[in-house]
Amino acid sequence: MSRIAAGRSAGIGVAAALITGATLGNIGSTLMPILLPGMADRYHLSSTGTGTIATLQLIMTALVTLVLTSRAARPGRVRIARIGLIASVAGFALAAAAPDLTALTAGNIVAGAGLGAVNAAGMAAIAATDDTDRASFVAVLGATLVIAALVVALPEAQNTWGGSAEFAVLAVCCIPALWLVRPLPDAPTRDLEPAAVAPVPVMFLIAVAVLGASDQGAWSYSATLGEKYEGMSADTVSMVLAVASFASLAGVLVCGVAVPRFGRIPLIAAFVLVEALAKLVIAAVPWWVSFIVSAVIWQVCFMALLVLVLAVAAAADSSGRWVASATGALAIGTALGPAPSGWILDTLGATAFGAVLAITTVVAAVPLLRTTRAASALAASASEQSPARSSNTEPLPACSHAGSLQTFPAGQTSDRSVCRGRCGVCPVCGSA
Repeated sequence: MSRIAAGRSAGIGVAAALITGATLGNIGSTLMPILLPGMADRYHLSSTGTGTIATLQLIMTALVTLVLTSRAARPGRVRIARIGLIASVAGFALAAAAPDLTALTAGNIVAGAGLGAVNAAGMAAIAATDDTDRASFVAVLGATLVIAALVVALPEAQNTWGGSAEFAVLAVCCIPALWLVRPLPDAPTRDLEPAAVAPVPVMFLIAVAVLGASDQGAWSYSATLGEKYEGMSADTVSMVLAVASFASLAGVLVCGVAVPRFGRIPLIAAFVLVEALAKLVIAAVPWWVSFIVSAVIWQVCFMALLVLVLAVAAAADSSGRWVASATGALAIGTALGPAPSGWILDTLGATAFGAVLAITTVVAAVPLLRTTRAASALAASASEQSPARSSNTEPLPACSHAGSLQTFPAGQTSDRSVCRGRCGVCPVCGSA
């Protein structure tokens, strides 16, 4: 199996691999509302029963993602992704053919574990690209489009074939992904990886988890807000939420244009404040117009923050540990968010629900901004030591593998690793 070196630009093949990882890593949390009614009808389950199965799948995805963060930071990401895809196919196939509730639950758990492996490998690969902001933009944009297509396709499959057609479609979708992940950028080899990698800040992971809980977890009750508190019909609310989901792509596009001009820190601060206000308004103002506008703004800001968080984590650690850990923390927050959100809404009412969401979002932004500032400082320090900024260069003999004469600064073997007493050694072929 060929190994794709670190530092790859996001060409078509690499972009497809990153999109595949981002799609499958988020497919459970995004498509679960579509899968739940089919499970309930097929096995005559209550909301509690279907919610338990959904939670098991999402928690398994999050846990496997976190467990594999260290492994995904080493070479072999394609293998990790393919093992996860095989498990996902087996899990979804078992859920599609499940004769009883036990088999259905087991299938979802296996599928969740497989999706977690794909998520860990795919998200860690973002850090191995030359431009982490662009890679995050491409991965999230592509994943959003693919998931939007599945949102339309799965109900049609269920209406056409009935039964467990939705799980069967997901199993089939994982099969071509075995080939699509082949160009996934790999981690640096041990000879070229940094001598020391800063551990992922615990407060950063907690902030990402809280953001996931207050965003995607609370979003589960957006339909309840529209119908019960705004007086809108179920069909109208469904249409508004569909429009908001598609409009969220604007957040991805804005990041792609605005990050090079304004930087990450001002954008994170701006999106957090606007999103917090949107959460407060959608819950506290009983007016259908404010519901529509706030729902769209909420999703646009969340998608923009997702791109920025992934880019920050990828820039802070080129091995991919940070970005894989961040996606795992986000998955845990998404899985655990609905329960406390529902309790707050039922116990304290819509206004308090919106206020808690807004305050939580702002509080979670503090560690995000601190980590972004630290990551920017690390990137600036690394750029000052890059070959392009060094005047002390020594020409090396032509490398037969590279096919051209290469020049590197004294004391370094490449722009990504400091020479460990091997100055003058070609990082391509290892010869003097």
